[in-house]
Amino acid sequence: MKSITTLFILTTVAILMSSCGNKENSEEQAAVNEHLVQISKEQFEAENMQLGDTKMHTFKKVFKTNGIVTASPQSKADVYSYLSGIIKSIQVNPGVFVRKGQLLLSIESKEFINLQRDYLEALAQFKATNADYKRVKELYDEKISSQKEYFSIESKYKMLQAKIQALKAELKIVNVNFSSLESGNISSYLNIYAPIKGYVSNLKCNTGEFINSDVLIMQIIDNSNLQLHFFVYQETVGNLQIGQKVNIYSPDNSGKTYSASINYIGKSIDKESKSIRCIAEPENHLKKIFVDGMYFQVEVITDSIIAPALPSEAIIKSGDAYYVLVKEKEDAENLYFKKKYLKTGINDKDYTQIIDNKNLNGVLVKGTYYYKK
Repeated sequence: MKSITTLFILTTVAILMSSCGNKENSEEQAAVNEHLVQISKEQFEAENMQLGDTKMHTFKKVFKTNGIVTASPQSKADVYSYLSGIIKSIQVNPGVFVRKGQLLLSIESKEFINLQRDYLEALAQFKATNADYKRVKELYDEKISSQKEYFSIESKYKMLQAKIQALKAELKIVNVNFSSLESGNISSYLNIYAPIKGYVSNLKCNTGEFINSDVLIMQIIDNSNLQLHFFVYQETVGNLQIGQKVNIYSPDNSGKTYSASINYIGKSIDKESKSIRCIAEPENHLKKIFVDGMYFQVEVITDSIIAPALPSEAIIKSGDAYYVLVKEKEDAENLYFKKKYLKTGINDKDYTQIIDNKNLNGVLVKGTYYYKK
């Protein structure tokens, strides 16, 4: 009887000890799992999550600045009227292409009429004076005419000669047909022609409008020679070279990047902005889609390094710290991830430099958006 009682007691103790041991193991396992991020395999597949490792990536050190597309000085023309008057007709519309020398508009100008009249009057006086000058000069050479008479007619002759040349130079500016004018045909209409080929822009006049000679009528822009002007500071200019490529993109569409080559680096600093003007030339095919006055962001690559990196999507921010989820284990239904805090460096659009923990494997690199909320 005593032996049976002792056996019962030992069995009971063993059962109790086994129960306590299982409870301690379960609690310990639960404590471990509390520090892990659990993701079901069903969720992992449904949300197209992916694992990855740190890899070497080339990071480019980039300086960003602003730029504006503009036509070169030889490819942009401001059109003015040399003389004031009333616009009689306009032959072009904004945006149309014109050839060099093509008629743009006609102006009815009293000043133009007076200028032609002055020229014809001076020409007539010169012809009469020229005959007197030749006659007096011959007499003076033969010691018949006085020196005073000769100098007087010579002075008048040279003054008229100079006046004609000056008037002729002015009339050439406004494209006068001298053969027609010297035949007595005075025109009341002043024709304005295109000084260069290009597209009409900034048209600022209407038919019947009175304009002065200092009023801009229109611009003509030749987009075949566009330039990108951008500005850098003195600490950056030393990293630039002629022929160096720069990336450009619209502030409204940073995903669409274009390329240009530096062809001028400024030699002086602007006193107001403290910056240096540089010029880059867009690739030829881009000149068909760029227009004068477009603003762009400019990225100048100043240096590059190769360093361990992870996709930027894998990096999760927690306050001022950053961490990734690293696979710790898995079972039949779940994956378990451990938070791994790390120090990051350079960041580009797709990758982030990892300064410590450079050899991480099994990192959740896609599908972390839920943990960034």
